[in-house]
Amino acid sequence: MPRFALAFSVLALTVAAPLAQEAAPAPATTPTITVDPSAVVDAMPKQGQLLTGLYATQATIELCNITVAEPGVTAMNAHRRQLETDFHLEGESAVKAYETVKADVEKAGVDCAEGSADRQQTDAVIAVYSGT
Repeated sequence: MPRFALAFSVLALTVAAPLAQEAAPAPATTPTITVDPSAVVDAMPKQGQLLTGLYATQATIELCNITVAEPGVTAMNAHRRQLETDFHLEGESAVKAYETVKADVEKAGVDCAEGSADRQQTDAVIAVYSGT
C-alpha cells in the first residue's frame, strides 16, 4: 500500500504542475515604481518607540530639573536598561543614543512651565512609573 500512495503522489505532482502553469494568469506588465524620498516610513518597532519616548521623558526631566520620587526613578531606570538590552545598547552606545534624543528634545524647545503640554506629558509618564 505505501508504494501505491507514493506512486499516486508522484503522479499527482507531475500532472498538477503543468495544469497549474496553464491556469496561472499571464504575467502583468512591468510595474511602475515611484521612489519618494520625502515619504515617512515608520519602521521602528514598538520597543524602539518606547525607548525613544523614555529617553525623551528623561531628557525633559533633566532639562527642566523635575524631581522624581521613588519608586519612579528606579522603575524608569530598570525599564530603560531592559529596553537598551533588547536593542543591544550598552555603555557608550546607550549614552550616545540618549544624548541624541536629549539634543533633539532640547532643539525642539521643551516647555518647562508648570501646566505646559510638555510638563503634563512628563508628569503622566512619571505617574505611570511611580504607580500613582
